[in-house]
Amino acid sequence: MKESNNKRFTVNYGEPVGMLAAQSIGEPGTQMILRTFHYAGIEATIATSGLPRIVELVDARKKPATPITYVYLNSATKSSFEKAEKTAKLINEVSMGSISKRAIESFSKGAIKFIMDKQALVANDLTPSQVAQKLSKAMLLEAKVAEDGNIIVKLKTKNLSEIRQTSVRIMRKTIQGVEGAGKAVIQRTKDGEFYVVAAGSNIEGVIDVEGIDRSRLYTNDVFAMYRLFGIEAARNTIVNELKKTLDEQKIDVDERHIMLVADAMTYSGEIKGVGRHGLSGQKNSVFAKAAYEETIKHLVNAASFGEIDPMKGVTENILVGKQIPIGTGSVRLAVKKEDIKKSKQA
Repeated sequence: MKESNNKRFTVNYGEPVGMLAAQSIGEPGTQMILRTFHYAGIEATIATSGLPRIVELVDARKKPATPITYVYLNSATKSSFEKAEKTAKLINEVSMGSISKRAIESFSKGAIKFIMDKQALVANDLTPSQVAQKLSKAMLLEAKVAEDGNIIVKLKTKNLSEIRQTSVRIMRKTIQGVEGAGKAVIQRTKDGEFYVVAAGSNIEGVIDVEGIDRSRLYTNDVFAMYRLFGIEAARNTIVNELKKTLDEQKIDVDERHIMLVADAMTYSGEIKGVGRHGLSGQKNSVFAKAAYEETIKHLVNAASFGEIDPMKGVTENILVGKQIPIGTGSVRLAVKKEDIKKSKQA
């Protein structure tokens, strides 16, 4: 009689699941390539891949090097390219720097002249008057359109430093779209469904855009998913991103090992890395912390404050030469005195 799948995949008591996961991910991980690759359809956007992406995820970096957001559209929008294009334009971040060629600062007049890029304005359906109006409203400045179609911003100061700082702030200001969403382009699935890919991770701003399917909004930024959808979504994002990165390198690792890593990073309700500032640095064992990094610091502090090591983990027991509390070491056998007497008599 064959065992059921559920029974066949059940973990035995005392199984060293942590070490199995570490070995299963770490050994093939040594074959990973230190490289990046281009995502199809996103020009000028390079997505971090390979070992750098793995390190980024397990270290729980606050911001990914190359954030990407996948914006799926609702039933009324996903089948029409025109509607999808309209939604993409609402998301696409257009900064002043992307629609102007340069800024000419006049310190004697206390003004800044922005030379506008006419092609960029047309591509983003903007006019100089619209840009000037948005600048005046957003930054509380006096912005006007000159006869040549460029924009002049008049300031109340002639201080060189203040004018330069204002010029930099204006060039970075988002004129249209969702701030932090980045460049947005339209993609199409094999089923003919249109969706938008954005080179940013401000899903808090994207979620309010008309025409999107909020239930399928996704970004590779783990902390952005955590802020908007909670710790379970962050945990699933870690699993998805780790699995995706390994699959791209043609490295086959069972998903349950990856799930264990994600669970360990998020079980407390917060996202914690695996380094000395995260899981390894928060262990109860003095020896386990000392074995990872900053050995002298942990031993000196433990001796100074009279800390006690419960010796319940694997690392600390190996250090002192004791049997580790997993596998056969997790079982304690006791023999009754009566049985000892019987064995001697026999």
